[in-house]
Amino acid sequence: MKTYTMTTDNMLVESISAGRLRLTLNWVGQQLAEAAISWKDEKRQDTPENELTATGKVLLAKLKEYVAGRPVTWPDMPLAMQRCTPFTQEVLTRLMSVPAGTTVTYGELAAMAGRPGAARGVGQIMRRNHWPLIVPCHRVIGSGGTMTGFSGAGGIPLKEYLLHLEGYL
Repeated sequence: MKTYTMTTDNMLVESISAGRLRLTLNWVGQQLAEAAISWKDEKRQDTPENELTATGKVLLAKLKEYVAGRPVTWPDMPLAMQRCTPFTQEVLTRLMSVPAGTTVTYGELAAMAGRPGAARGVGQIMRRNHWPLIVPCHRVIGSGGTMTGFSGAGGIPLKEYLLHLEGYL
């Protein structure tokens, strides 16, 4: 089992929201370690806009565009993928090329990553995706077009909402 040690002096957590969505950004140094997505909860406070990092401000602006139903290109940013296997990195990289408003099946994504027949492995990678929305695992569906699994806190209803915002549903 691998273990990772990180000190609190290089960690930063930012919380942003727009519309019904909240993103919690966990930074380690200059890398985005996690971008957890959930439904907005009025009990939780966002990071004040004037305290956001430059990238946090860009992501907030993009999130506002996204919930308004406008096409969004998420900015390139360093994701903390060093903890990922080479296959996981390949799957996540290929997934980032799937355009908004479209979907891909687990099997198709496995083939795109050079491993036809590894649909179950891709499913596990999607389940552990640390960057939902930025690495758009909500665009991955079952072979029969079924909505299966989602790593975001809102489950399938949140996945369907994201696909609705993108014009797929």
